[in-house]
Amino acid sequence: MPDVPCPSYLHRLARALMPRERLAACGVALRYGASGVVVRRLPGGRAAYSGLYRCGDFWRCPSCRVTLGIRRARQIETALRRHVDAGGSALLATYTVPHTRDESLLVVLARLADTWRRYARHAWRDCVGAYYIGNVRALEVVHGVSGWHPHYHALLFISSGLPYLTPVCVALSERWSEVAGADWRADVRQVAHDGVAAVARYLTTDGVAGASYEVASPAAKVPAGRSYVQILWDYARYRSSADAALVYEYASALHGVHHLTISPRLRRLYDFTDPASGWDEISDDDVLALLNSGEWLSILNAGEERNLLDDLSRSW
Repeated sequence: MPDVPCPSYLHRLARALMPRERLAACGVALRYGASGVVVRRLPGGRAAYSGLYRCGDFWRCPSCRVTLGIRRARQIETALRRHVDAGGSALLATYTVPHTRDESLLVVLARLADTWRRYARHAWRDCVGAYYIGNVRALEVVHGVSGWHPHYHALLFISSGLPYLTPVCVALSERWSEVAGADWRADVRQVAHDGVAAVARYLTTDGVAGASYEVASPAAKVPAGRSYVQILWDYARYRSSADAALVYEYASALHGVHHLTISPRLRRLYDFTDPASGWDEISDDDVLALLNSGEWLSILNAGEERNLLDDLSRSW
């Protein structure tokens, strides 16, 4: 998506479209108990605000979408590295279901979830057996010429000792066809060991790099259709009522839906934590400026919040 602007611009657009949602106050209102706003330095050298309310809405908030995606990618990359270093292996699978242009997102989401439940009930035991440890499953939703296209990416953790993974990939793919329909095979591939290192190198770029970034980071996707971010940007450029309707349908259908689902065993083994925790943990050395509530309100009213960060980022 080379033409998509920064998340802060898209956030303002989403705020205007959905003024009654939590994202409308995200990054604008003070966090409960905060007396002002802290301007801090990020590890990459950029400036950012702390002390502001964060909605944590991955699906609808463009700003939280990027932050949560990166944090989740780091957690997955750390777990995958530990797993591979211990001699384990991993498979990356993509699961899709039939859909048509006229079907609503709610209908296709329900079909995908139901197909997954019937598939996962016995697939791991029958195809992987005792070597199966757990999976990290991410939901991705795009809209294309054939309508809404939600699909799952699943990262399967396999313990050491399984000599051949190709038959397992074939068996998992064929099992999905039995459940979803003969024309819908899952794409199941083994994760290369050097893919873990690629995640660390390309974590903040727009290229798909390694399994963990493929599963969790929306910035890395090159989908066969328009993502929520792309639909928002198209609405900003063309003001199409059809694009606005897609935004509202997307926001309504995905309310309360989990983006990332992690098997309980993997949570215990690799200490997965909520990526929204510790959002404002900063040291005194990282503080650049302190703004009281009145100063922050003046900056907001003047529309200078982004310019202030840009000026501070260039000042060192």
